[in-house]
Amino acid sequence: MLDTLQDEALVKADLREHERMVAERAPWETTWREVDELFPDGAGGFNQASPGALRGQQLFDVTHITQCSRFAAAMMAITTPEHEQYIRPRFLDPELNKLRSVQLWREEAGARLYAMRHALHTGFTTAAGEDWDQTGRYGTAPLWCDATEGRGLFYKALHLSKCFIDVDFAGLVNRVHITECYRADQCEEFFGAENLTPKMAKALKENKPQTEFELIHVIAPNRSWDKDSFDHRRFPIGARWLAKDEKLYCKRGGFHSMPVAVSRHLTTAGEIYGRSPAIRVMPTIMGLQQVRKTTLRAAHKAVDPALIFNNDDGVTSLVTKPGGMNAGLVNDMGRPMVSRMPGGEAGLPYAENEAERERAVIEKEFLEEIYKILTDPNSRMTTTEVLEVVSKQGMLVMPFAGRYMREKQHPVSQREIDLALRAGQLPPLPGEVIEAGAWPVVEYENKLAEMARAESAGKSMRYLQALPVMAEIDPNVRHRVNVDAMASGLAEEMGVKPSYLRSDAEVAELIAREEQSHQAAINAELLKNAAGASLDIAKANQVAEAA
Repeated sequence: MLDTLQDEALVKADLREHERMVAERAPWETTWREVDELFPDGAGGFNQASPGALRGQQLFDVTHITQCSRFAAAMMAITTPEHEQYIRPRFLDPELNKLRSVQLWREEAGARLYAMRHALHTGFTTAAGEDWDQTGRYGTAPLWCDATEGRGLFYKALHLSKCFIDVDFAGLVNRVHITECYRADQCEEFFGAENLTPKMAKALKENKPQTEFELIHVIAPNRSWDKDSFDHRRFPIGARWLAKDEKLYCKRGGFHSMPVAVSRHLTTAGEIYGRSPAIRVMPTIMGLQQVRKTTLRAAHKAVDPALIFNNDDGVTSLVTKPGGMNAGLVNDMGRPMVSRMPGGEAGLPYAENEAERERAVIEKEFLEEIYKILTDPNSRMTTTEVLEVVSKQGMLVMPFAGRYMREKQHPVSQREIDLALRAGQLPPLPGEVIEAGAWPVVEYENKLAEMARAESAGKSMRYLQALPVMAEIDPNVRHRVNVDAMASGLAEEMGVKPSYLRSDAEVAELIAREEQSHQAAINAELLKNAAGASLDIAKANQVAEAA
């Protein structure tokens, strides 16, 4: 093992931090284990279930499971629609965004970032779905974004059970500890034989490559950052792989930008981990299980009731199977000697109504209304009506939507831009941007934003349509509209690519050419008229001289 990797003081500090983070997370784990019981799919987790194990026998209603899947699908469709170019880089300086070179760079960079993210090998769609699923279940979702040589970008949703987080002064996640068990042969492959701990090397030497070792992957700000250094100190984000049992580092490195983005659904003041929709309505979910359990028992009694009779005189056996024959079970008056026992069928309608009310609470928390808007092919709602519904829902969505943009979308896009620029996968920044010292941020396009802009564009067009009516009263109103500015503004609102539009210089040149052509035509007409007048004068003079 290389001694240059070791730092005893740093090892002790990392272990102290890890113990503190484990203690801070411990109260949440009881709740998350309850969540795992309510969502019986998936392996591992906080209950360490085996893959393929049969679970969920205690569940009688799966509304929360289906709603979590629909929640994840709806949020993916809104935030990262796979079949639409939704990545729009921009700069915080609005004047910089008006420059033609900057507009063309933004268009090309956005298309390139979209293509890189959604390439098949990156696994972004799978990771995003798992990320939203964790958000719906636990309320805290870590997502890894990195690149490998020869492969490019990749994305991986990290299970919360293996992650411990801490926040900075502003409340943003800046430290992540990832715990994982690796086999001795995996450690040799990843760290190299020269970086293995003594126990790892011994396991391989004794031909025990399957021996597992617990490692802590520490990702945190590098307090010894030196950008001019050539070792691990050159990275602003430090990364260390610590063998927990032996208290030795196997590898030390870092990142130029944070590779793990951790979003939290909702938090209250002082909380580090988020609360999910499932946690917020857990009493309702558990109550619904009891309602469904009772309803099933009542339905079972109604469909397959108990039998009653006065005495067993003459009742020697009962055949209850379909088509069974029961001789002698009718008295002399023709009345059955055996009857069904009244069950709970009278209460079934009430129980079903109660279950529907409970389901409605769960569906509302998981934003079922937005899912219906996005997926209903028979919807006859106008754009304005859709925006009104979404606006009402947005009042409920905004608390975690803003947090998601801040904690997940922005860090991931910044990571992608950093990796892409360093790999030469994006066009170089325009000179004006470099001179201004600006750095791009990413706006995420989606259907709701498109509808909002379409509504704004529609208002402008309706105003133009109303102008002729007003011009009949006062012709001067036609001077009120800056048509050139409106043409540029409507193009942006409608999402027209900058490369489809001519630049100001090109427009000015075309206008100048048109004016020159128009002036030339006028001059030609004047010359023609002047020539005709001269000919008429000459003829008149000839007539006068002849006379």
